Amino acid sequence: MYESSQDAIWVHGIDLAQEANFDLGSLRVRPARCEVERTGVSQTLQRRVMQVLVALVQARGSVVSQSDLVVRCWHGLSVSDDAIYRCISKLRKLAADYPDAPFAIEAIPGVGYRLTSSDLAEDGPAVASTAPHDNRYRFRALTVAATCLVLIMAGAALWMLSGRALDHRPLRVAVQPFEALSDSAEARSLTRRIPNEVVNALGDSQIETVMAGEQAGKGPVTPASPAPGLIVTGILRADGRNVIVDVRIENGATRTALWSTQFKRDDQEASDLPLEVAARVADVVNITNFARSANPPLTDDSALTALLQTTDMIRDARDGAWAPMVENARGLVERHPEFAFGHSVLAAAYAEAADSINVPDRAQAMSDAARREANLTLKLDREDAGAYAVLSGLEPVYDYRAEERILLRGIKFARHPKEPLGALYSYEGTLLGDVGRLREALSFQLTAQATDKWGAPKTAKVALIYANMGNLHAAKAWLRKATERWPNHSAVRSVRRYIGGFYELPADGLAMIDAMDAQTSVDDGQTAIWRTFIEAKATHSARMTGATIPKIRAAADRGEIPHETEIMMLAALGETEQAIETANRQLDLQQRLEPRFLFTPVMRNIRQNPGFVGLATRMGLIKYWRETGTRPDFCTDRAAQDECSPELLAALQPN
Repeated sequence: MYESSQDAIWVHGIDLAQEANFDLGSLRVRPARCEVERTGVSQTLQRRVMQVLVALVQARGSVVSQSDLVVRCWHGLSVSDDAIYRCISKLRKLAADYPDAPFAIEAIPGVGYRLTSSDLAEDGPAVASTAPHDNRYRFRALTVAATCLVLIMAGAALWMLSGRALDHRPLRVAVQPFEALSDSAEARSLTRRIPNEVVNALGDSQIETVMAGEQAGKGPVTPASPAPGLIVTGILRADGRNVIVDVRIENGATRTALWSTQFKRDDQEASDLPLEVAARVADVVNITNFARSANPPLTDDSALTALLQTTDMIRDARDGAWAPMVENARGLVERHPEFAFGHSVLAAAYAEAADSINVPDRAQAMSDAARREANLTLKLDREDAGAYAVLSGLEPVYDYRAEERILLRGIKFARHPKEPLGALYSYEGTLLGDVGRLREALSFQLTAQATDKWGAPKTAKVALIYANMGNLHAAKAWLRKATERWPNHSAVRSVRRYIGGFYELPADGLAMIDAMDAQTSVDDGQTAIWRTFIEAKATHSARMTGATIPKIRAAADRGEIPHETEIMMLAALGETEQAIETANRQLDLQQRLEPRFLFTPVMRNIRQNPGFVGLATRMGLIKYWRETGTRPDFCTDRAAQDECSPELLAALQPN
């Protein structure tokens, strides 16, 4: 649909990491962080939306053509007008969210778009001239080309030294037009939007992607076209209540199915379905790309399918799902023992089994097997991130320093795959949250999400850490992003309930619970107790609180909610002593409590209680703070100094 040259991409493509911060009306725009801020309140934009905003601002009030936007923001990939318009619509909505409308975007029919702002001429970042005969930019393009040539030659030499096959080519993906089995306008619109979102998502992952067929505006793929490594196809249908999309990824050479799944949304909730499909496909394609380019590569179709099935289960581990995970991973390792990441996946499956099995001897056997496979992985490939992630989780309970040593070593040496590499940063962020260092934890969680943006738990954890830091606005923005792409992922559902129940107004929290029920048929047993808790919290009635507490305890005993949630609910209802008693009782029963719940706003009354020191001691926190010379944020933040009790300060003193 659009013409572009490689020189134009090199010279004018927008690299957000290199863009300086700037003011736009009342907004402070930070491109590298995909963030806009006004009066201390920030919100995050999608990467592509931020690129479009920067491109329009850099034009300083001039019209930017659609073809220029494609070159600068989509790296010249084939995209439809709809993809561009969605970015424009989101920017217009952003401007409309503020009473003073910091900018406006005008559509010039048949030409492009123009951004206007009162202070744009003075404050907007300059844009390079696009004159085709400007010698400065010819020189810059040649310099970039020469640099790329040197890097390619150096890369080839490194591959030769490491034994990689020199004929390996980057993965190329062909996205076929999706087929609609319904004639409704909504169905036709979705079948156009879904492939476009898939192309956008894969482009964000630096995967070479083409839109096959007439939809791309380039005609059908011809025999002379380069053969794609993967083909993405889909069928959309409606049953009168739900929109259902069946998606399939095939080997481009053999047309063998490697992966398939089904997405389902209520008719009224289908607008975000393209984002959900695109996120899941991008995740699968990225894992496939890594496996095919590994040393040695994994090219066996059945082995790839087993790998994808297992990593799908690991990405959203469900109770009792460890058996098929172990079986699939074992089969993969038996067929391809030289594939290092296969051992890493098997280690993760064994670790999941160890966490799920209640028989101590069997759980220990699984833990030992996980450690064995992780160590074998590192013998085969020192840079495998998954092995470090598994080993960190096998350290003794509450030995934060031992766990952190493994995580930091992994962050130092690991290079791939990016999914478990992101997990290393996420686990370190979780550990820092466990010891009350939330500000540092946020940095690691943001890095984790940037490393593996298609990992649902990593996006959910960013929302969670913002909520626990008291920044509900940012938490809800990240939660919206997670819900758009992974509405039924267990981690996303858990964080939605958590934020809705503990931090939203009661009416909004109940509305969130109801919306979650409407979106899925999955019943994990938590809805009733969350609704009861929110209603009790709203009434401030001693009688209703007294009636609710036994229900909370029973739900925790049945495993419907974690004991950490039970304790937080008791604290939120003002039952401080019962909350501390419940925590101590679980520790007496040798039940591990994840200590991060102690550092949430809901637990402020617990931190002020002398009983907090006993809990912190039993969970290894006092030992960690003493040995590392660090303190939790609430003991260093002036605004929270009253939470750092004299008993805690005394406990932190060296012996």
